Amino acid sequence: MLAVLVGVNLYVFLWRGDTSIPAVMEQAAMAGNSEMLGPELPSDAELEAALADEAGAEVWEETWIDGEVQSGDSMGGILRREGMSPGEADELVRALRDHMDLRKIRPGQGYRLLLDPNKAVRRFEFQVSPTVKVRASRAADGSLSADTDKAVTEMRVEEIGGHIESSLYAAIKTAGEDTGLVAFFVDVFAYDINFFTETRRGDKFRMVVEKEYLDGTFLRYRRVLAAEYSGHVGTYQAFWWKVPGAHEGHYFGADGSAVEKGLLKTPLKFSRISSKFNMNRMHPVLHKQRAHLGVDYAAPTGTPVWAAAGGRIVYRGWRGGAGNCVIIKHDNGLQTVYMHLSKFRAGQQVGQRVKSKTVVGYVGSTGLATGPHLHFAVKQNGHYIDPMTLKMARGPGVPRKHLGQFKAETGLLVERLARIPTNRVTAVAAADEVDDEAGALGADEGDAQGQDGGVEQGQDGSEADVMAELDAVLEDMDEMMGSESAGWAAGLSTRWAETMAASAAR
Repeated sequence: MLAVLVGVNLYVFLWRGDTSIPAVMEQAAMAGNSEMLGPELPSDAELEAALADEAGAEVWEETWIDGEVQSGDSMGGILRREGMSPGEADELVRALRDHMDLRKIRPGQGYRLLLDPNKAVRRFEFQVSPTVKVRASRAADGSLSADTDKAVTEMRVEEIGGHIESSLYAAIKTAGEDTGLVAFFVDVFAYDINFFTETRRGDKFRMVVEKEYLDGTFLRYRRVLAAEYSGHVGTYQAFWWKVPGAHEGHYFGADGSAVEKGLLKTPLKFSRISSKFNMNRMHPVLHKQRAHLGVDYAAPTGTPVWAAAGGRIVYRGWRGGAGNCVIIKHDNGLQTVYMHLSKFRAGQQVGQRVKSKTVVGYVGSTGLATGPHLHFAVKQNGHYIDPMTLKMARGPGVPRKHLGQFKAETGLLVERLARIPTNRVTAVAAADEVDDEAGALGADEGDAQGQDGGVEQGQDGSEADVMAELDAVLEDMDEMMGSESAGWAAGLSTRWAETMAASAAR
């Protein structure tokens, strides 16, 4: 029995493959090496997934929010609409405040906004103008700051010339220029020319103007350095020059005389005379003979009315049959009266001084009026006089001590004007222009409706047909002229201007 047990043990420990001493020792050695090598490494895919899970809270996709200012928007309202908390929006507004006037944002301006997952602003961009962009960004320390980026533009001095076939508007448009330049002529030569009764076919214009470009694309007009209009009314020139020591430049004639006079030829930029000064006129409302102690200018309701000269407002309110009325007393002793206004210019009051061409009200039909028009009257020494026969002296010209310098600096412009050709403009019939002109320029203060109502015509019947075309709402051209002061200089009802000028040219 003992022998059998010994034999079994020898078999198990010496000869059996998986239990023999050599086999057990080999397995022990392999196990030891495995422990030294460590566990099996994960695959690349498993490693990336693990890292993403570990840092998931910090991974976010950078997505910009693009938008435009809408009518009635405020900066704070825009930011809250895009998902920012009131506190975050207020922080950004504070950062932007020193770099832009937040009260002057307007529809159409674009912006870009980058928020983090917590709706906190990372970056913000606002396009103030084609050349100015304001940027805000959050620094590593969490602070938010802003700066202004101004694009580099190119200023070119260019020449423009043409002649009138149907109107100044059509001639400038056909010359390939923006029709905002029409307002320049009306503004500068308003003391000498009524462009709606005194323009004729064959009249010529020339100008030397600064044009601003951005990346080779025309951006806007800057200063008109020299201009000339010649024809039926005569020849008039204007040269921009800044008197040494003065705060701003002005326009002068080639001899240094002032372009401005003591009184505008018309207190409206775009209008037509519907009734002249007449001591024995039949009143259209009262139907009896009554002196008409002024001049009536037919114009759409809402058309801005200019102060004909600088002075002090002495009356502003309702005045019976005159309706809403403004009276201005001028330093030369004259008084000018503006009747039937639809409303007054906001912010003005009796006793306030206004400059020439300051808007004091808007054309209407209040009081005894059969349709929208301005009744303009002038009093001298307590008596009404005919504004159209009043001869006014010009304002101060270039001081004598600077006259030599003025002529030396403008002499080249005089020669340059003379060399500008005026036969580049192709004749365009006024009738072909009617549809194209809609939308060219617009009323800054409201829609310009072409209603003539029952205002006396005083013109031939063909003008009534032209008046019927005045019903379009036109676009604003402030930006094109490149300055806030040019709001109405570029934006009065040019379709009104075109049709009236076309009528006069006939």
